[in-house]
Amino acid sequence: MRNKFLIVLFAVSSVLVSCKKEKEETVVEDKNVKKFFSVEVEAAASKADNFAVYFSEDNTVDFKGANAVWSGIKGGNAFETLNFALSEEKIPTHIRLDFGMKTDQDSVVVKNIKVGYYGNDYQFKGSDFFQYFIEDKQFNTKIDAAKGTITFLKKDGAYKTPYYYPTQATIDNIKKITTTTKK
Repeated sequence: MRNKFLIVLFAVSSVLVSCKKEKEETVVEDKNVKKFFSVEVEAAASKADNFAVYFSEDNTVDFKGANAVWSGIKGGNAFETLNFALSEEKIPTHIRLDFGMKTDQDSVVVKNIKVGYYGNDYQFKGSDFFQYFIEDKQFNTKIDAAKGTITFLKKDGAYKTPYYYPTQATIDNIKKITTTTKK
């Protein structure tokens, strides 16, 4: 009789354990996570202007006008955050930064740049700019390590739109943030 009782108790316990509802995982969506590729540039310009982020999706530096996102800066030498947001279906492999189009611009100062995708991001100070973008001697720049800034200046009395192509570090970081799932 005792054996029957133990067998019944064991059978009931097995059924209860096997029927136990498994804990459902709840995915909490962070409403602050941008669901697209974006570039934020904290910058100041002496005069109102327009900046651009050009991108390619084919692992080349073949930047076309159709693949550009523009943002205006008010001017007046106060720092502003410019947001460049690509549409959800666009995932770049390379980006190029263009700092202003006005030939009467005096200077542009970049304090910080943040590149993000679905909650993954990397950022750097303006003074570290040339670790992420190729230096081009046709544009006059001044690095202030103490302030963490880079200033784009007139050269030979004229401001020519400074544009910068990515270094391998930028290409690698873009690949990392666009192919890694944030935990």
